[in-house]
Amino acid sequence: MSQRRPAARHSLYAYAWDLAGRDTRSTVDEILDLGVDGLSLAASYHAGKFLRPRVSGPGKVYFPEDGTIYFNPQPSRYRAIQPKPHSSAAMRQVAYDLASDGRLPLSAWTVLFHNTRLGEAHPELTVKNAWGDGYVYAPCPMQPALADYAVDLSNDLARTLPWQSLTLESPGWTPFAHGYHHEFAQVRSNLWLDTMLGLCFCDACQSNARQQGIDAAGLASRIRTRVDGYLAGPADAAADQASAWLTADLLEDQELAAFIRMRQNYVTQLVARIRSEIPAEVALYIIPTVQRPTAQTWLEGSDLKALAFAADGIEVPFYEPDAGRVVADAVDTVRRVGDASRVRGILRPGVPDLGDGAQTGAALDGLRGQGIEHVGFYNYGMLRGGALAGLRGVLKARK
Repeated sequence: MSQRRPAARHSLYAYAWDLAGRDTRSTVDEILDLGVDGLSLAASYHAGKFLRPRVSGPGKVYFPEDGTIYFNPQPSRYRAIQPKPHSSAAMRQVAYDLASDGRLPLSAWTVLFHNTRLGEAHPELTVKNAWGDGYVYAPCPMQPALADYAVDLSNDLARTLPWQSLTLESPGWTPFAHGYHHEFAQVRSNLWLDTMLGLCFCDACQSNARQQGIDAAGLASRIRTRVDGYLAGPADAAADQASAWLTADLLEDQELAAFIRMRQNYVTQLVARIRSEIPAEVALYIIPTVQRPTAQTWLEGSDLKALAFAADGIEVPFYEPDAGRVVADAVDTVRRVGDASRVRGILRPGVPDLGDGAQTGAALDGLRGQGIEHVGFYNYGMLRGGALAGLRGVLKARK
């Protein structure tokens, strides 16, 4: 059996579009000079609009192809759903060139179920809210064909290139408030409302619920009544009110709590399945949430402790305005997981986090103080030159 490759202590997140067409050796020289010893490269990603401060020509504002992969897949490794390779061979070549250079341990940063292209191609497999509306940006992981796709994509990635690890993002449900472009509402968002609007009642979710004795149809009916009543009212709830409502609903509506726990158990089982399918020498880490603070990760079907042990660990985006909030969230995350060695962190060493990057060192030291030794930094192409220089100073001072 092959040996597992050493893990990077400090990695840099990057997109292929920021590296394509460049001389690989000089690019790796530049990245190593920052003081990092690994690269988390997007291998599957969704749509977006990216401002790239250090680009001086065309591509200053970049729109990636939605829901494509950045490597050359093996079609025979897939069942019903095939991935969509990026149309540019140069984009797909980046991972191979970095692997050939060999100086940076690579992690395949892989978005699973936040994928509008997949939703448009398979609307029958998307999340359906309590009113039956489909969310095109949110394929539902409970759908068997999509679960197979997640396993197949992970397995193909792990066997195609010499990755040190796979870092899987969005293994569960995409939150209601994190999804589509040009979102319109003249009602203020809050945690209670977003939770109610984000729950999925597609055929697969309802079938799984019935098998566990949960009346999903009845729950959906109660959610419709609650939300319709709220939206017919005269005022929006403040953040603390909405949080209290959600807590009360979870305590009072046992089927709501059971439904959310069902989702968590399912995502954990899916991650365990992926871990069993990919080669043992490739580590598996899960980005469990886009929520802040991390404790709200259950909204997406993530159970922090269970995922940390179903995989080799979790990689948490500690995206906060100051180092104190990073440390507080790390304390709680480690407490929930119970083993700091299974927690990695991600920091944004510039705008809008950590005092625009000035508190990066304090945040890094705070994570180390909680036993979190492996930290990634987001994102190579989106940071100003001064922020990259600041990161270099922070890391070199701590070697």
